[in-house]
Amino acid sequence: MSLISQAYTTLAASRTDDDVTAQPHFDASQRLANWYSPSPTPSENEDNGERGIVSFKVGGGNLRSTTARRRKTRPRRYATSRDKVKVLDGIKDGYNLGFRKKCVECCLIIGLLAIAVRHNLPTVLDNLSFVLVCSSILVAVLYVQRGYWSMPSVLYIYLFPTALTLADYPQYLRLNLLLSVCSLPLPAAVLSNIAIILQPSNPAIYYLHSSMTSIVGTLTTTSLSPTETLLAGTLLVNLLLNAKSMDMIFLRAFMFGSLFSLWPSMPLVKKVMKISLLPRHRRPKNSGKKKLIYACAVYAIFVVNVLFFVRLHLSKQLGQDPFAYMVNYLFLAEDSTRRLSILAYWSAWLIICIPWIQYHSSSWTIDIRRKVWHGMVVGMFLFSGVNRDVIFTSLSLSIALTLFLFSEFLRATTLPPLGRLIHESLKKYTDERDTCGPVVVSHIFLLLGISLPIFWSGSVAGIVCLGFGDACASIIGRRYGLHRWFDSKKTLEGSAGFVVAAFLGLMLAKHLIPGYDENILGDSETSFQWTLITCISTAVLEATSGMNDNVIVPVYMYVTLRLGAENYLSKRVAVSQSVGF
Repeated sequence: MSLISQAYTTLAASRTDDDVTAQPHFDASQRLANWYSPSPTPSENEDNGERGIVSFKVGGGNLRSTTARRRKTRPRRYATSRDKVKVLDGIKDGYNLGFRKKCVECCLIIGLLAIAVRHNLPTVLDNLSFVLVCSSILVAVLYVQRGYWSMPSVLYIYLFPTALTLADYPQYLRLNLLLSVCSLPLPAAVLSNIAIILQPSNPAIYYLHSSMTSIVGTLTTTSLSPTETLLAGTLLVNLLLNAKSMDMIFLRAFMFGSLFSLWPSMPLVKKVMKISLLPRHRRPKNSGKKKLIYACAVYAIFVVNVLFFVRLHLSKQLGQDPFAYMVNYLFLAEDSTRRLSILAYWSAWLIICIPWIQYHSSSWTIDIRRKVWHGMVVGMFLFSGVNRDVIFTSLSLSIALTLFLFSEFLRATTLPPLGRLIHESLKKYTDERDTCGPVVVSHIFLLLGISLPIFWSGSVAGIVCLGFGDACASIIGRRYGLHRWFDSKKTLEGSAGFVVAAFLGLMLAKHLIPGYDENILGDSETSFQWTLITCISTAVLEATSGMNDNVIVPVYMYVTLRLGAENYLSKRVAVSQSVGF
C-alpha cells in the first residue's frame, strides 16, 4: 500500500461518526478496462452532503461507520427540472450511446491536430523523416496492442501534446513525439532502445519520462486516470528540460524541490499515519504530542530543502541569490509599484471573498459552491493580472500551484496541525470526481487549467473558459437543461450557455479591458469568426469529453485560439512584407 493510499485510510480512521464522507474503493485495472463505461455513483444526502455507506480498506477487512451503516441508501435526487431531461435523439439511457460520444471527441482532437499541422507545415516538413518514423511506430504498436487501449483516451496521450507543441513550441516537436513513443504499452527494454535509436543525443529520455510518470502514479494512485498520469509525466518532462523564462525556472525549482523533500520525510509521515490508523482507545496517551513532533520534523525537512538546495539551484539559474532577486523584483525594480498594486488587489479579493464564501456556502448546492470559485478567478486575474504584468502573474501562479500541492499533501497525510483543518475546509467542495482516490484534484486542476495558458503565452483562455464558460454551462444546464447530449449528463442548454458566456468573455477581454494584445485574436472580422468557432468546438468538447474538464477543455480552447491568432498574424506579416514594410 502506497503512502497516499495509507493516508486515505487515515482520514477514515480519524473521523468521528458524525463526520463521515464516503470514498468508494475503485480498482485501477477495472477503471482502465471500463474507461468510458458509467461508474456507480454513491448515494448522496443533499441536505448535508454526506454519502450513504462508507467502506474503507484497512488491512484485510473493512472499516464501516456505525452511523453510516444505519443510514439507508437513497437514490440520487436531482432538481425537478432534471426529471424532465431527455436524450438528444430520444433513445433511452442504457443503450450503447458511447460510440457516438467518442466519435465526436475524436473528431475534435484530430481536427485540432490537422489545423496545427497545417499552421506549422514547414516545421513538420523539416522533420518529416522523424515524424514518419514515430508515426509508423505509434500506428503499428497501437494496432497490435489494440486490446489494451480505448478511444479517445489514446488520442489525448499521443496527439494532444503534439498539437500543443505545433501551436506554440515547434522547436520541441521531436521531443514530444519521442515522449509519445515512450508512452506506448511495450516493455521498458524495448522502449529504451527505441528512444536511444531515435534520439542518440538524449539516451535517458525514456527513463526520465518513466520516472516522472511513476512518481505521479505513486502519489495520486487512483485519483488520476492512466491517461491523465501519462499526460502529467509528459508535462513534467517538458518543464524539467525546457524551462527558460524566470517564472518557469521558479516553478521547476519549487516542483522538483518538493518532490525531493518527500524522500527523507517519508519515514516520519508513515509514523504519523501509523498512529492515526490506530483506534482512539488504543492510541498512546501522548499520541497527539508524538504526531506533532513528527509533523514538525517534516516541516523542518521542507524548510531546509528550500533554504539550501532549492536556493542553491535558483542561485545558479538566476546568477544571484533568489531572495535578493525577489526583493529587488518586488520593491526596487522599475515596475515594482505596479506589481505591488496587483498584489494588493489580489489580497483584497482574497480577504473579502474567502470569508464571504465560507459563511454563505452552507446554504448553497455543491455546484454553486464550486462555481463561485470560478467567478472569483475572473475577478482576480482577468481585470488586474495578465493584462498588466504577465511574468509577475505567471510567477504568482507558480507559487500558488506549489502551495496547493503542498496543502494537498498535508491533507492527504493528516499531518497536524494543518492536515485536519485543510480537510474540513475542502470537503464541502468535493464531488464524485474527488472520490476516485485519496487526492482531491478539483482545486488543483482548476488552478492548473487557469495557469497553463498563462505559463505558455500569457493567454486568458483558461480564465475565460473556466470562469465564464464552464461556470455558466453548469449553472444553466442544471437549472434549465431539458435536452441531454447523448450518453452524457450535460445538456444542450448548458452548452449554449457556455458558447455565449465564453464568447462574451473573450470579446470583453479584447475590446474593453486595456492591456490585452492581438494574441487574443487579430482584427475584428477574424476575431469574431474564429472566436465563435473556438467557443462552439470547446463547448462540444466540454459536453462530450470523459477527461477532467478543468484542464483539457481550457487547454483545447487555448490551442484553438492560438492557432487562429497566429494564422492571422502570419498573414498580416506576409502582406506587410509584400508591400514593402
